[in-house]
Amino acid sequence: MFEECRVQGDFTLSSGRRSSVFYDFDLLSPREAANYVDRALRKFEGSINWQEIDFVVAPAVGGIVPGFLVSFAKDKPLVILDKQDAARGPEFKEGCYLIVDDVITSFQAANKARKSMSQISTNLKCMGVLAYVFRGALSDLEKQDVPAYYLSRKEQEHE
Repeated sequence: MFEECRVQGDFTLSSGRRSSVFYDFDLLSPREAANYVDRALRKFEGSINWQEIDFVVAPAVGGIVPGFLVSFAKDKPLVILDKQDAARGPEFKEGCYLIVDDVITSFQAANKARKSMSQISTNLKCMGVLAYVFRGALSDLEKQDVPAYYLSRKEQEHE
């Protein structure tokens, strides 16, 4: 799974961790990206309570495509957090949201997104993080107070 976007090299990733592998999800066709999102949504249909989710939050840049596809599939508004952590899209002062990103590693992007949303309003609640891939350590998962949903576990990045 995801071999079509697996790139070999020497990478310093946005988490600050090093890896000889990078998953470049921009290499996926729109149909491939939509198929992976559909698989993830089916996998977690019983785990994510969509009645409780008011909107989807997508951190730039990796979360934009999967975030849009999830928001479209579930008919939920989409808020994009740009690189400066400014929220783009509908304004929410209360409600529950799901963060959607391409890769979860150290939860740095997800926690940054949660912090940005809490600065908008303390009445916003994160219900979890959904991603194509988890590449972090199990200890990264255990430190979180929200569930992580991912379609595939891949090579762990190095500190």
